[in-house]
Amino acid sequence: MLPNLCHTIHGAVSTLNQKRTLIQVTNSSPTSSIDQPRQRLARRSLIRSLVIGATAIVLLLSASGQMAQAADGDLDPTFGAGGQVMTDFNRSTDIAFAVALQPDGKYVVVGTTYTNNDYSGEDFAIARYNADGTLDTTFGVNGKVTTDFPNLAAVASSVVVQPDGKILVAGGAFPAFTFLGDFKLVRYNPDGSLDTSFGSGGIVTTSFPGQGSYAFALALQSDGKIIAAGTDFVNFSNEDNSNTDFALERYNPDGTPDTTFGNGGQVTTDFDGFNDDVFSILVRPDGKLVAVGSAKNPATFYDFAAVRYLANGTIDTTFGVAGKVRTDFGHADFDQARSAALQPDGKIVAAGTTIFNNGLSEPFAVARYNTNGTLDTTFDSDGKLQIDFGSFDQTAYKVLVQSDGKIITVGYPNTESSDSDFLLARCNPNGSLDPSFGVGGKVRTSFGDLNGGAYGAVLQPDGKIVAVGFQATATDRFAEFALARYLGRSSSLALTSAVSRKTHGSAGTFVIPLPLSGSPGVECRTGGATGDYTQVFTFTNNVVSGNASVTSGIGSVSGTPVFSGNTMTVNLTGVANAQTLTVTLTGVTDEFSQLLPDTPVSVSMLIGDVNGNGVVNATDVAQTKAQVGQPVTGSNFRTDVNASGIINGTDVAIVKSHSGGSSSAPLTRVRSNAAVATGY
Repeated sequence: MLPNLCHTIHGAVSTLNQKRTLIQVTNSSPTSSIDQPRQRLARRSLIRSLVIGATAIVLLLSASGQMAQAADGDLDPTFGAGGQVMTDFNRSTDIAFAVALQPDGKYVVVGTTYTNNDYSGEDFAIARYNADGTLDTTFGVNGKVTTDFPNLAAVASSVVVQPDGKILVAGGAFPAFTFLGDFKLVRYNPDGSLDTSFGSGGIVTTSFPGQGSYAFALALQSDGKIIAAGTDFVNFSNEDNSNTDFALERYNPDGTPDTTFGNGGQVTTDFDGFNDDVFSILVRPDGKLVAVGSAKNPATFYDFAAVRYLANGTIDTTFGVAGKVRTDFGHADFDQARSAALQPDGKIVAAGTTIFNNGLSEPFAVARYNTNGTLDTTFDSDGKLQIDFGSFDQTAYKVLVQSDGKIITVGYPNTESSDSDFLLARCNPNGSLDPSFGVGGKVRTSFGDLNGGAYGAVLQPDGKIVAVGFQATATDRFAEFALARYLGRSSSLALTSAVSRKTHGSAGTFVIPLPLSGSPGVECRTGGATGDYTQVFTFTNNVVSGNASVTSGIGSVSGTPVFSGNTMTVNLTGVANAQTLTVTLTGVTDEFSQLLPDTPVSVSMLIGDVNGNGVVNATDVAQTKAQVGQPVTGSNFRTDVNASGIINGTDVAIVKSHSGGSSSAPLTRVRSNAAVATGY
């Protein structure tokens, strides 16, 4: 079937309404208006386009010339096997739709799983991975969790990690057809167990006025309230008069509806009485919400569509035309936004697909909007961009914005053949493709000869990109979760933090921050008989080489620095007390051969200054006495001044012996090289 032949079938349900066949591997998200039947027999492609063949040759030749040096877009060899990970749940069909990054660097990946081609047994599927791509066995059973909705098929589409470590997952559960289902939200504890304080036993079910509903997107407000967004199937059919609306629900942190939002917690929005679907929901810093997806009308068929809402759920009429925006990519054909992201300047980037030329042209589509909803003409001259990898049915399912303003799109071509691969592209802030990423700004990743694809992605603070989706197999594992991590840089190489680190016996390791501007951090712990200390420096990118030396104060570097990921560890010895010590980093180079300018970092050494105010006095003695006998924790470790792991009379005696001490060295934290050279 040519992809354009199914455009008029509203895909939020068409992908689930048809009879399942042998293996579900293709576009299994119950979301897209162009999605084809979810269950397909994974197969090799009989015919591959000359464009794809040529692209593969170029990629191969380019890769052979880049073997010696890592480049943005390369697979990260420190993740999984050569940058790739595949996970089977239970010799089943497993498809990942979204990923979230925890603060500790672990990944939470969500999707669906089912066995024996029995879609009625589809369950929410969640897996958590360590930073190296191995499954986190502290989560669920060997890193995996499934949640069953009895007598219903269920698919998880979105995931958010709360600040307290709990995991929110949104999607839908339905009988034979998606349009007869409901929003489903599930909250899990950090160990993968259901959070019974949320909804009913950890699950919240939400119905809308129409025939049914499905939640495609999820967001968390700063006040802990939860926004789920998707489709209300008002009067769904496969005919041109089918009618669906934008659907939003806001919940209190416990899962109850927030009745201050819309009508009892719900908002629905119609464009022209046809099919309107939300695929992404954004929360602005001012509390306004932006819902992004697609809207259909007879004149332009399907368009990118967005609505902005005030914090109470009413439409913000200062956005677009009466609060709404729709964008046609110029062919009055099928245009659909599948993902959106907010830039720091408030502009909105939306990405998805545009299909025209009788289905022969189906590239990624990207649009950028000003804060008032107008197209941003500084982006590719008209605010719209198309990215073509040379395949059919190409859709960007996720868009990410780097800290430097570059835009990453992630998706795949739903061709059901061997060119159905992970596709990534990166463009500069002006919309031009970034030639420093992959080949000409594009990356194609195959997991094997059978079809696969990427649905979700997340950007790490160090600039690396993790994409998730599925890969069909020729085994009884059918299709598996597929993950790939790519090298990338968040910005130019820079030092982001520094700490003084010590291990306090069996109590663990604790660090004292060393600010990069203003007054130095105060190291109050002893260095033992030889004055030994350890400093750890963290950078924007992974670092591979460099040096450190003491350029002011008494002490020296012991041994050579140790590099691990984006950190550099420096050991010091012979460090004297009551001084400001400056360590200067020189020649620090990242994996992209970027060089850090010489950077001095200072610390005030003052044993016994447990409150860090620059003097040792009776207050420090009293504070240490008050902690005697208490276990060493992150809140009191400074009183364990000898870093023994026990707070006792010895610590009190050390503080008393240093009472009256102070550091009179200059307190300016980061200084010019000239200042360091003179010791001033």
